[in-house]
Amino acid sequence: MTSAMAEVRRRPFYKWLVVISVMSGAFLVVLDTTVVNVALPKIMAAFGVNVDKIEWIITAYMIAMAIMMPSVGWLSTRMGNKTLFISSLIIFTGTSCLSGAAWNVDALIIFRIFQGVGAGVLMPIAMVIIFEAFPPEERGLAMGVYGIGATFGPAIGPTLGGYLTDQFSWHLIFYINVPIGIIGTVLAAIILPPDKDKKKIYFDVLGFLTMAVFLGSLLTALSQGQREGWTSFYILSLFAVAGVALVTFLWAERVSKEPFIDLSVYKTFPHTMSTLVFIIQGFGLYGSTFLIPLFFESMLDYTALQTGLLMLPMAIVVAILLPAAGRMADRMDGRIPIAFGVVFSFLSLYWLSFVDLRTSQITAYLMLITRGIGLGCIFAPLMNLSLKCLPPEKTAVGSGLMNVSRQIGGAFGVAVIGVLLDRRDIFHYSHYAESQNLNAFATKQYLSHLQGVFQKFGSVKIAAYHKALAMLQLMVDKQARVAAFDDCFLIAGLAFLLALIPTMLIRSRKE
Repeated sequence: MTSAMAEVRRRPFYKWLVVISVMSGAFLVVLDTTVVNVALPKIMAAFGVNVDKIEWIITAYMIAMAIMMPSVGWLSTRMGNKTLFISSLIIFTGTSCLSGAAWNVDALIIFRIFQGVGAGVLMPIAMVIIFEAFPPEERGLAMGVYGIGATFGPAIGPTLGGYLTDQFSWHLIFYINVPIGIIGTVLAAIILPPDKDKKKIYFDVLGFLTMAVFLGSLLTALSQGQREGWTSFYILSLFAVAGVALVTFLWAERVSKEPFIDLSVYKTFPHTMSTLVFIIQGFGLYGSTFLIPLFFESMLDYTALQTGLLMLPMAIVVAILLPAAGRMADRMDGRIPIAFGVVFSFLSLYWLSFVDLRTSQITAYLMLITRGIGLGCIFAPLMNLSLKCLPPEKTAVGSGLMNVSRQIGGAFGVAVIGVLLDRRDIFHYSHYAESQNLNAFATKQYLSHLQGVFQKFGSVKIAAYHKALAMLQLMVDKQARVAAFDDCFLIAGLAFLLALIPTMLIRSRKE
């Protein structure tokens, strides 16, 4: 068996076997990030808890995942890529089973924390394994193939989650991971090359703890700031703790002989610029992803399933373009497809800034497909440029830091866009309310028409008038909310445009 696998590893098709074995696990992680969201109301009802408590099912998972991502460099050096991948997949699969069997919400939150631990390691190490399985001249293609799983999962997550929850039970959104995880573990054990160059290195306790406190405090503040109030003592305290932890972490890593995270990767200018693009892209991507389902469900009354189906063609476009863009990056300057993707992402969000209550489904499909064209051209060339400029022993560190930078950028995007949505809603409501002067001729005509309609359906005159006023207020409120969404789509698009500056500053190793 060993000699047969050794022979297979020398064949050109072996790299595709690695892709299949690794992506089965990585796909689960990105799927789980979105599939749980649509089931939260059912879980909340099942356990009889409020929104404040149920949100920790998402927040705890996100924080645990973000903390583990930068740890991949140390863990990879200590354990080896294959052992690390299989171990994290077993943790993720086992805690998925436990999450489905959770007997109360506290148990579910604890299991989700451990699920996040497995997920945070799986994504970066899967990227490293695929990157190393391909020859240097095909690594753009490798990142494109990896990106299919990383992008397609979130796109079908809401649709799958809505179907399983509505037709069966919320437990299935966790149990569905188990058979796929077992298959992925077996495939990885058979196919992945054996580990080599394991090293017993010092565990920087202070570095790990300060990093964990920094990321945990920062992401908790960003995820709960809108509900708790950005100027509340709780949120300001979290930001203060995050600031102190960050300074301590940077000091600890600077003085440590064997730092937990090798921050010297940021001395490589292309990697630093790629990270900056990733943060900006995360801001615009997650910020707009937050807006899209919210607009179509709250303003146009789409169901979660309808919204998921609306986003499916976009996901298919992304899946088609990712390997193509990666192959382009292997054959030309990788900045070209990245810049093309950034511009298309901006154009799609600029188009979305004109959505209103009359936006048709066909128009929405075209808007999102345009967005898919942009997103499909960014990820693979960017990751290829970022990792190929690093020495092989630092690719795991670079992968982990790139992934966590996208998480942080995304958390900032959702937080900032959420605040702006409310602020612009208030601004537009006050503006529209002032324009609807009850003494104005047009307003009087509109109210008179509505009053007549209500009187025809049996309302007395005074009741009909008050119903007409309420209808006018509802109309003003909806128009203000639509205008706020339009503003936020435009802001997310402008954020994407900012990524053009660091994109142009990326240089390959040859240059």
